[in-house]
Parts: sequence; C-alpha cells; structure tokens
Amino acid sequence: MNLKKTTLAILLAQALFVAPHVYGKKNEPAQNTEQTENRRTEYSFKQSGTPIKLSPYNTVVYSMTPTDILTMRGDGLYHTKNQLMTLSVIPSGVSYGVVEQDKKGRTKAGFYSTSEYAKKLGELDVKKYGLPSAMAYSPDARKIYVATEQGLKVFEPRKMTLVDSMELPFMPAEMAVSDNGYYLTISSGDRVAVINIEQKKVRRDWSYGVKVTDMTFSEGSSQFAVLTDDGILSVYDTRNFNIKNTIEDLGTGIACAFSNDGKYIFVATSPETLEVINLVRPTDRNTIPVENGGISDMAFIKDSEGNSLLAYTGPNAVKARRIQNLEPHFNKLISDEVDEMMAEWQKMMPGESMEEYRARVNDETRARQRRLFEDEISTRLAGDLLASATMSLGSYDRTNQVLALDFSTMPTIYLPVPESDVTSFKNAGDLVLSDVQYGVLPDDTFEIVYAKVTNKADGKTYEYNNHDRVAMDFMGGDSNVVSLEILQQQQMEELKLQELRAKVVEEAKSASTISNHTNIAVDSRVVPDFDADGNKILNYEVNFTYQVDPEFSASEDFPPGKYIVEESGAANAMLKIVKEAFEGDFSQYIKAGKKLKVVISGTADATPIVRTIPYNGVYGDFEDEPIYENGDLTAITVTKKDGVKENRQLAFLRAEGVKNYLQNNVDKLDEMNADYTIKVDVAEGKGAEFRRITANFLFIDVF
Repeated sequence: MNLKKTTLAILLAQALFVAPHVYGKKNEPAQNTEQTENRRTEYSFKQSGTPIKLSPYNTVVYSMTPTDILTMRGDGLYHTKNQLMTLSVIPSGVSYGVVEQDKKGRTKAGFYSTSEYAKKLGELDVKKYGLPSAMAYSPDARKIYVATEQGLKVFEPRKMTLVDSMELPFMPAEMAVSDNGYYLTISSGDRVAVINIEQKKVRRDWSYGVKVTDMTFSEGSSQFAVLTDDGILSVYDTRNFNIKNTIEDLGTGIACAFSNDGKYIFVATSPETLEVINLVRPTDRNTIPVENGGISDMAFIKDSEGNSLLAYTGPNAVKARRIQNLEPHFNKLISDEVDEMMAEWQKMMPGESMEEYRARVNDETRARQRRLFEDEISTRLAGDLLASATMSLGSYDRTNQVLALDFSTMPTIYLPVPESDVTSFKNAGDLVLSDVQYGVLPDDTFEIVYAKVTNKADGKTYEYNNHDRVAMDFMGGDSNVVSLEILQQQQMEELKLQELRAKVVEEAKSASTISNHTNIAVDSRVVPDFDADGNKILNYEVNFTYQVDPEFSASEDFPPGKYIVEESGAANAMLKIVKEAFEGDFSQYIKAGKKLKVVISGTADATPIVRTIPYNGVYGDFEDEPIYENGDLTAITVTKKDGVKENRQLAFLRAEGVKNYLQNNVDKLDEMNADYTIKVDVAEGKGAEFRRITANFLFIDVF
C-alpha cells in the first residue's frame, strides 16, 4: 500500500469520522468540528469501483466490489482475480474475512489485517474443512463462524483454532449473528433459518418462495427482519419468531437496516429510493430519493460524536447521510427508565425491617408505583404538547355525564361535568388546562392522563383522571415482574452482602490498607430476561465497585504506573468481599457448568505516560485482545516486550488483574461457564478521581 495514500486517507477520515483502524490501535476522535462541517447532512466518498457490499466497524465502512476490498475513503485493502462472495469485518476492527470464488466455481476463505494491504493472517484449510460459502463474526469478536460443505465450523479468529462445529440445514450464501449471541441466521435463495447457537438446533426455517435479498437484527436483538425481492418485509419478534409486522409495496426490496432503537427500518426499494418505515405505526412511511442511485447495500454507523449515519453504496462511491427528524422510541425509553427506577424503589431502605419492607412492597403497591413512574417520565418526555394542539368541544354524554374535549394532535379526553354545568361550556378558548400529565400509547403517541380544567366562563374547575388506564404491559408483558418471594430473598441476601462489606472494610481499615477515604459499594438485583428459546428466566446481578478520594489514590489504590492487584489496598478489599461472598452465602449460585457473565471495568484518566512503563508479563501477552473502550468494541495490544505506553493499556492491565484474581482465588468459580468482558474507559480529565474498578457478575437463570 502506498504510504502517502494511506496517510492521506487517514487525514481525510478525521474530517468526519474516526480514522480507519491502523496498527491495532483504537480509532482516534475526529478533529474537524467546524460549524460548516456540522451542517452537512450528506457525504460521498469515491471508490475505485462500484461497491456491492458494505461491512461496518464503528465509524468506518469497508466496501466490496466484485474483486476489491476498500475502506470508506477508497483506500485499497485487498485485490483478487477471483470473484469476492463475502466480506465480514471483525467487530473489534483489526481484521476481516473474505470468501472468494474462482472461475471453476471453487471457493476459499482468507483472513487479513485492516492495518496493512493484503496482509494475510490465516486461511481456511479447505482440504480439512471443505469449501466455504459464507462467514460471520460473533458480536464479541472472539469467534468466527464459517459455513462450509461439511457444515458450520467455529474458529478462534486469531489463530484459526477450531473450537466447535455443527450441522446446518442447508449451505448458506449469507450469515448474520444477533448481538446478544443467541442466534445465527443463514440464508440462500428463498430460504432463511434461525439457529440457536448454544443448543445447536434450528429455531425456525422459512421458505419464502421468492429470493431473500437481506436479513438483519435490530440493536438489542429483539427484532429480526427478512426482505424479499417481491418488496415484502417480514419483521419477527425474536422471543418466539412470530411475525410482528408485514410491510408490503417495497419495490424490488434491495436492502434494509434498523435504526438504532429499532423503531424505524430503512429499506432500499430501488437503486434510487429509500423508504423509511415507522414499525410502531407502519402507516407512517416516508420516501427519500437518492441522487444518482446505485444502492445495493446499506448499514448504520456512527460519526465521531456518536451520531447515527446511514451509509449506502452508490456509483463508484460510498455515501453517508445524517438521519434527522426521527422520533425516539418513547415506549422503550420509558420502559427502560421505569425498570431502573423500580429496581431502586424495591430495595430495602436503611433501617427498614423485613416486616416494614413487606408492607411497603407488595403486588398492589408495586403496580401503583410503576404507574406513577410511567406517568412521571411520560410527562417529562412529552413536553408542552398543548402548545401545538388545537382544542375543541365535543359531544356531551348525558348517561355518564362526561364532556368530550377533542385535540388535534392527541386522543379525546372525557371530562366529568354535571349536566347542570354543561351550558356554561360555550367556547374551547375559555378552557385552561393545568397540572397536565401524559401517558404513552402502544403506537408511541401521547395522551393526557390527568388534567385540571378551568372554565373561565364561570370560574369552575373540573378534574380529568385516567391514571387507571391500561398499563404499558404491551412493551414487555410480564417480563419485568419478579415474584415477591424472589424479591424478598434477594433483599435478604443484599443485607448479608452489606454486612459482609462492612466487616471486610473494617478489617482493611484496622490493617491500615484503606481508610475512610476509600468507598467500596456492593449492590445486587434480580434481572428478568429471556433465553435463546424464548423462555422467561431470572438472572441474578451482583455489582462491586470502589472509588478513592483523589488525594489518597496513590496510597490506597494503585500507585502511578502500577497494575498488580496486590498493589492496591482498595482493589484487594473489594476482591476479598467478592471471595467471601461467593464462597459463603452466595455459593448457591456457583455451580459447575452454569452460565456466568462477568464484566470488569477499568478506568483511567488522561494524564499522559511520559516514559514507557515496564510490563512483567504476569498476565501474559495480549495481541489484538477484544475489549470495550468508551462503549465501543475495539482491540488492545500489551506485550512484555513493548511495555505500557498508554493509559488505556494501564487500565486494561488493572482490569485483567481482577480477572486473574477471580479465576485463581474464588473457589469453584473457574468451574462455571464464565464469559469475561473487559471494559476500559479513558476519561477526558486528569486526576486520580477518574481511576476505579468495577466488577459485575450476572448469574444466568438461577432462580
């Protein structure tokens, strides 16, 4: 690859997006924040050929022509004389895989670096595993699924070590994996199958009778969409894979992509036209004409500030468009926030006895409190809807003695008014609404659920109260309901956890390991969920974290440049709580073979590392290790040879030290089917207050 061309591509990318993945480092944020740039809504990036396929990584899109792989900025990564069939970029961004076919119809699969032109990292042994047809990476970047004539082969992507295999109902041309890791979907011709990865069984198998042109999961994996070339979009609920929506009249159905919250789906109905469909209100559809056309594939990506952009192919170009004026998914926002508020409300208060807790938290009070939270959040999100609404007087129901008040932008409300007062209601302009509260309907629109209505004609005030309407069960059914018995059990265990925390903290203080300037927090809750078969399950989440006052960080937490767990009094005290809890009262959840998800977060400040910090290799060398950094999946490299040169590496080693401690010191934890995720957050500010560690444990299906 031409070095000048590569450098130019990187500099250009920084104008809008983060730079392409270079030498295994995480993409750097964009530098150009000029006002003129922020006003732009459409972008076009030249390609040496017309792309036919896109594969996104964070803010970079890689395009595939019949014989070339290119970055969004047109920087060539790979060329072949064969026909490229599949392009898949690993979610951490450091490599990609391709399936190509020669003139005799023979296929092969190769894996290449995104940091260097045509740098091969490995290839599929076709003599051993058979000819490939499609591939896809797992969402955590730790596995690659390759479909061959022998079935599905699952590899560890860095060394291409075979870790699993399974049969497939047919040989696919396309594959996708849900971001919760539950499902692998395959398609070929008119057929689509959904496979439960863990149980290696087919959940659903459809034959549409026409060619399938695209299939995709929504973010969060709650929806799955299949598009066919007769212009029909089928959207399924992934709990049961029953149809939720069937959208017709979508032209030739070329490609589709969900918006980030899953409320909208974008469909290329022709090479020149995009259709935007509100899946909550499917009649709400809008058409976007695309100049010069050429759409064959699309994908949502982020810009350098985290805003959503739709990338799509064009003639000798990759184009990107800022998507504006889309309503948020209000039901989802409200439901998620209510769940968080209810989790806090259901905790035992300091000094509260179990008898007092049972009196305060019961089925009746939980339902009432949830409704109050719903209305509180809905009202905040609704804003002042009356300002844009026209109100008019409707008919009067003498039987029920209610007067209809009609609104141009909201449903009618029925105000209780005695028949003797009706004659004073002559003009809607005389009515003043106050203390207005809103609720949200299943179609994501708002309604008034409470208001005081004053009639200026006679000065009387009337109350409209519809708080007892149907609750927001249409979002999750009974998925957010935890039985009182389980909830009370969890609260008793929470008390034991807090008592253990207090004991260990006092011991650490007595040993002068920490002082009152170190705050260790423990927390637990029951989390309703669904498994890959759609069955309701209850998970148990336990969270441990600490924070040290800045001026005491060097003495009670990790000293500057240190990463060994034993060098931090705060980390040691926290991990002692973990060990004693999981080897004591919480040992009932430590069962061989049961699933456990552990997320360890390490944070770092922005103080630059002037001199390389030696790394003694205590946790091993890491090459392109998948991690989450500031919310995005990326990769990190730390070796004994090169040492530590960045704060992100230091934060990673501290988190890795916690993982190492858990695996080697907590009895029987290593017997569980544990999945560890490392998160690294690098703050923009400088100082010890930005340094801390969090360990989150999610025990799957334990009640």
